[in-house]
Amino acid sequence: MTNLRKDAEDVFLYAYPLITTQATHLGADDKSFEHCREFPSSEYRRIVKLNMDTLYSYAWTQLKNSPYLIHIPKITERYFLFPIMDAYTNVIYSIGTRTPQMSSGDYIFLYRDEPVPKGYENYRVLRSEDSLNSILLRIETRGKTDYELVNRLQDQFIMKPLYPERILPVPSGNGIIPAEYPGTLSSEEYFTHFAELSADNPIKDADILQAFERLGYQKHTGAFDYSKATQQQKIALDQGMKDGMALLRQPGRFSDRVVRTNGWLTILGDAGTYGTNYLQRASTARTGWGANIPQDSLYSIATGDIDGNRFCSDKKYTLHIEVDGYPHAAVFWSITLYGERSKYPVKNRINRYSVNTYDIEQKRIEVNADGSLDLYITREEPQDEQKRKNWLPAPNDDEHFSLAIRNYWPDDISLEGGWDPPQVMEE
Repeated sequence: MTNLRKDAEDVFLYAYPLITTQATHLGADDKSFEHCREFPSSEYRRIVKLNMDTLYSYAWTQLKNSPYLIHIPKITERYFLFPIMDAYTNVIYSIGTRTPQMSSGDYIFLYRDEPVPKGYENYRVLRSEDSLNSILLRIETRGKTDYELVNRLQDQFIMKPLYPERILPVPSGNGIIPAEYPGTLSSEEYFTHFAELSADNPIKDADILQAFERLGYQKHTGAFDYSKATQQQKIALDQGMKDGMALLRQPGRFSDRVVRTNGWLTILGDAGTYGTNYLQRASTARTGWGANIPQDSLYSIATGDIDGNRFCSDKKYTLHIEVDGYPHAAVFWSITLYGERSKYPVKNRINRYSVNTYDIEQKRIEVNADGSLDLYITREEPQDEQKRKNWLPAPNDDEHFSLAIRNYWPDDISLEGGWDPPQVMEE
């Protein structure tokens, strides 16, 4: 006997990244890059858990309306990432410093099997099954003094539609916070919106498609009319959506391709390329939309100390890195603090949201005599001078917080789970 409630849960999780992507897309200009010329402030709410190590540039596509021309300059001054993400947050192309065989040059980005337009036969061809795709260009930025150089590099990247007159305006989405948006929808709104979006960004899993059909979706027309659903289907849609949301809120919802060490969860796989792990994909869209593949940046997340106690902002913590315990990064690494439940950087008096390789090199952070490092995570500013220099402020507003380590271009040891993140202990 078919379990319609389980069908609705499965469809809900499959659709979640697409709903979030479209909410993130609102207000965009689909004709060019939008460059962030500075690090995001604590007030920025468009994307959750942004890094504070690179300057971002955003671009979006309407591939069903026009191919896009891409120019990537030859960049030697800074490490960069140019991932192309489909509507469901899968990284379909990872371009950048790590992939010199696919980095600089001229590309044409096409919808499905669309032929290459005349005159562009010498361009390198990229394709997507989805009309809506996003590019989150990231360029290594060594602090605020690096803005001028990185801004010049940003301006050398080009992303534009071949036929700009065919590009439709994007609604503003004023007042919508993408990470919270799916949770504001009723089941009728959610599944109807999914059906509308899937017309140009198709459901690629036959089992999910069949599950949606059992709930009233018309595969051949792409229509989903909630008013024509049976009472049984409506109850299942409502309950299945609640079940899916409950799963996303559960701790430990990640795939088996993780390592848990010293209170940290390091994601070794199923990030950026999720396969059929739709729970992982939806969870990442909810808590870290736009995640890279591990080969580009390896993520370690901690929400509690080494003893398993959840981080509380009214307590004092020390994060200690042994001299031989730093992340194995070919480029650089960082540790960033986010408020929980907000998942955004924490507003603080000294405007410090993270600590990275360059903070040490430029002596904004002080290492110990033996080369090890101690960071002090507290709400109140430490009185001790050395601790104050190495202070990573905890939130005043959120009761809890999380920490994220980003290891840019990790080595094979790290990708195999052989590196242990640092201990975080309550004082």
